[in-house]
Formats: sequence, C-alpha cells, structure tokens
Amino acid sequence: MALQANWDDLRLLLAVSRRGSFLQAGQLLGVAASTVARRLTQLEGALGEPLVERGVEGCRLTPRGQSLVDVALAAEAGLRRQTVTGMSELHTELSGSVVVSAGEGFSSCMLEAASRFTTLHPRCSVELLVTADFHKIVRGVADIAVRTTHLGEPSLIYRSIGRLAYGVFADAGYLKRFPGLTPATAVNIGLLPPLDMLPQMRVAKAAGLDRTQITVSSFAVQLESVRRGMGVAVLPRILAKDLIGLFPDLQLPDMEVYLVTRPQALKQAHIKCFFVILEQVLLEALSMESVEGYLLESAPK
Repeated sequence: MALQANWDDLRLLLAVSRRGSFLQAGQLLGVAASTVARRLTQLEGALGEPLVERGVEGCRLTPRGQSLVDVALAAEAGLRRQTVTGMSELHTELSGSVVVSAGEGFSSCMLEAASRFTTLHPRCSVELLVTADFHKIVRGVADIAVRTTHLGEPSLIYRSIGRLAYGVFADAGYLKRFPGLTPATAVNIGLLPPLDMLPQMRVAKAAGLDRTQITVSSFAVQLESVRRGMGVAVLPRILAKDLIGLFPDLQLPDMEVYLVTRPQALKQAHIKCFFVILEQVLLEALSMESVEGYLLESAPK
C-alpha cells in the first residue's frame, strides 16, 4: 500500500506532541479540535496502528507516534535551515548571472530555486545546465553544481545536503493491467550505459528486475515511460510523487547529495545568495522525501 505524506497532518501530530491535547493543538494551528482528531485518526488507520493515546488528562504519543514526530521535526528543521549571512543577502539588491549544473533528477529543484532567486533579485539571471558532466565546475563552466558523487577535488567546496532515496515505481494503470507483479515478471524501463551502472540499478537487477523491453538514455524519458504505463523503473522518490511504490523489501542504496562550488565563486554576492536559496530548496525537497519514505515503509504490506 503506497502512502502519500501530508505535511499538514504531520504538523497536527507535532502540535499534539507540543501541547498535549487536541484542543490546544487546534488552537495553536487555528483549526478545530475535531479536525485534529479526525485527521490523526485517518493517519493512524493508514499506518495500521495508533500514534496517540487519548486520556482524560490529555494525549500521549505511542512509540510509533514519537518516531514519526522525530522524522517530522527533522523535516521541519530542514525547512527552516538558513544561514544568517544568507538571510541578510536575500534582502540586498544584487545583479549578475549564475550558471548552475545538475542532472535531470534535480531539474524541478533547480527551477524552483531560480524562480525564488529571480523574484527576489530581478536584475539577476540564472543559466541551468542539465548535464551529467561532473567536470564542468572544475573547468569553470558552472558556478555551482548539484552532484551525487564526491570526486574529492581539493579546489572545490562540497556541501553535504542529504541523502536521495530510491525505489521501484509504477503507474496505477500498469498495476491494474498486471496485478501481482514480482521483480521477475515486471517489465523494467532500463537505462543505457553508463547510467545502468548506478548502484541502485545493479542491486535491482541482481534482485531479478532484469526483464527489459525498452532502454533509454534519459531519466526524463524513463520517468515518462513509467507514467505512460509502459513498465516499472528504479527512480528517486523525489521524482515519483504521482506513482506507486513496489517491492518494499527491495533495499536500494541511497545516494548522497552535494552542492559544489568554487571558493572564488562564493566571493560574489549574487552567486552566494543563489547558493543559499538552492541549498534551502534541496533541503526542503529531501526533508519531505524522508517523511514520505518513512510513511511508505510503515504502511501495511
């Protein structure tokens, strides 16, 4: 059973944890106590076990509820994370162009950061290079890069952002046509070399997900193929919001996400400002992904 995270429900659980009752949690968030109770009951039903113990003296979290609150707190901290220097620069009039490089999987985050940045600073511009070429930043082609590999260049600054989780996903229509799928019977939308050598792809293939009829050279085309109901694919959870997760027992390795830049680039105020905004966008995306992954793994099988 795939379960979509609802940040509003997680906020309700956090409020109950902080205030100790549905009434006070509702007052904190500006909603009725009955709404708090109803939505948490729905969340408990989806997870298959209680999150809150109700009593005459208030509410107390169950161990599962506390675990979920811990995940939500981490997500909340990620949403709020910001440096003092970065915040001050957001309100400074800036101008100049920023060149950013990242793989296809981060296109949405890149566009969101570019939108926030140019809205705050209309005199600035952003050039987005969607590429798997890790060396562009070393050659000075890009000012900032998003990477999932640490190449250890001493001339670059690596900022660890979080971990990118993977899973096997399919469209609902595909699952209706082919119920009872197993890794051996599912049609996998494969990737051409060198993308097929990613550790997630190798683990999935070793687990039996190797029946491939269509192989593509682009993550975007792979994702579109899955949405069209042409098969299943190993995808980052961050990209699979509208798809259904399969084979929860198949443990695929995560990938570390880094923001990479040159020290000279961060000396320019407009580049440093965009770096801060892009970091915040990535933290938000990966924080929400960690909550969704927790709920997916906790859902009844």
